[in-house]
Amino acid sequence: MLCGCEAIMLGNVLVGCSSRTPPELMPKELPAAKVGAPYIAHIEVRGADTAVSKLLVAQAHPLPDGLVLNHQAREPLGVIQGTPTRAGTYEVLIYGNTFGAQCTGQDMEQLYRLEVN
Repeated sequence: MLCGCEAIMLGNVLVGCSSRTPPELMPKELPAAKVGAPYIAHIEVRGADTAVSKLLVAQAHPLPDGLVLNHQAREPLGVIQGTPTRAGTYEVLIYGNTFGAQCTGQDMEQLYRLEVN
């Protein structure tokens, strides 16, 4: 027998939490940036069953100096913005999760390559 955290009802159909499609971070690629020029890129969470709890940047794969990721809980959008200070090719890992409801929250992550010229 399934309990509330193992199954949800969609109309007249019983669907298990494990059959949910994981949310995705979009876009799949970030636009290039220029040293000393203002930069902005939107990161959208698509396909989430519940509100987004957080979007963060992994310490092991940070944004270049001068850029930050801003996100407000419950919003499906994060914004990378700022002015990069050093040229290079950066691997940036953005990750996050959604709030749980009858099912546990879902995790998401995307490794980006960001060119700063």
